[in-house]
Amino acid sequence: MKNNKENIEIKKLSDLFARYLFGRNGNEDLLENLVNATLRDFNFEEVKDLEIIDPFNLSENIDLKESIIDVKAKTKDNKIVIIEFQLCGNRNFLDRIFYYISKNIVNELHKGEDYQRVQKIISINLLDFNLDFEDEGKPHRCFKLIDTENKNISLDYIQMHIIEVQRFINILENSTIEELKNNKLLTWMKFFTSNNLKDIEKELKEANPIMTKVIEEYKRFTSDDKLMRAYAARDAFLLGQKMMLSLEREEGIKEGIKKGKLEGEKNKSISIAKNLKKSGLDMKFISENTGLPIDEIEKL
Repeated sequence: MKNNKENIEIKKLSDLFARYLFGRNGNEDLLENLVNATLRDFNFEEVKDLEIIDPFNLSENIDLKESIIDVKAKTKDNKIVIIEFQLCGNRNFLDRIFYYISKNIVNELHKGEDYQRVQKIISINLLDFNLDFEDEGKPHRCFKLIDTENKNISLDYIQMHIIEVQRFINILENSTIEELKNNKLLTWMKFFTSNNLKDIEKELKEANPIMTKVIEEYKRFTSDDKLMRAYAARDAFLLGQKMMLSLEREEGIKEGIKKGKLEGEKNKSISIAKNLKKSGLDMKFISENTGLPIDEIEKL
């Protein structure tokens, strides 16, 4: 009987799977390939000799509900690399990223140490949802500390990469094999967004040889009963979170509409009160007919 596990498809952006893939000792080459593909997209200096901090351990991750610890690594020249995978969220997620970056800077500098020991942070965040920056939308952004008058001058203490994975789908539909070879970030986006890995397996391996190992690790994960039970539990929890966010968004919209109506009614009352006041009518009469308090009418 054929093993159906070969055809299992999971969400490649699942934080549990991502930590398994990039956060295990022996998989530093996978992590380095993704990080450098991200850095090359902005022509930034690449990293090498990554050492994974707090390697993946299923027993430590299996019962986590609130969040899976990010993949974290450091380089020999003391840069810290943090990678987070997020399936759902909103603009508040940016506050959380900044908090994590700040916390890592503080935690790495012990009391009494020279400030020259402050470590540079590279934060890479892969989101399965789009953020609204009130512009046309970009698949990959990077925020740094810059001189507001001369954007060519920057302080390289922090890089905060925001990769909105879904925005790559249209780009990938028109990408040639040569473009995939020249831009390894595209191969990672193709892997993360795939619904049928078998169909693109050959193309990924040709464009980015590291994908041979990535796909082997993926098959190993989906063939492991214990890992898949942990994945299913985590997926159910995240689905609940996503539903709560959606409900909060709907409630926010309803509240906004209600507030707008109330503000509209009050503005109408203020306008009427102003006209009645100009006509010299009694304050008490105006108050009774507009619902506005007398002291507020006197200020109009």
